Amino acid sequence: MTEDQTSHEDPTVCFCYRVSRAKLAAFLRKQNPVVASQLSECDGAGTGCGWCRKLLEDMHASHLAGEDPGENVDQQSNEAARRTWRSARRSEPS
Repeated sequence: MTEDQTSHEDPTVCFCYRVSRAKLAAFLRKQNPVVASQLSECDGAGTGCGWCRKLLEDMHASHLAGEDPGENVDQQSNEAARRTWRSARRSEPS
């Protein structure tokens, strides 16, 4: 299996701390967090730049609904969306 195949099968959700969808899904199953912010206990997810917080909230909601959390996360789309978000933040006045 190539590195590219691995990233598509287990996409990164939190780029700051390199937390994958599978790791977060396992955390959700084992820990059953009450609120989405508790996902930060999974290797610091969501505590860096903040871009992934909405995705973490969506994964938490899916988990609570009995669905597969983050099943629609796509590595390439995720990376592109984060780049756009970071570019927009850099251009904001301080």
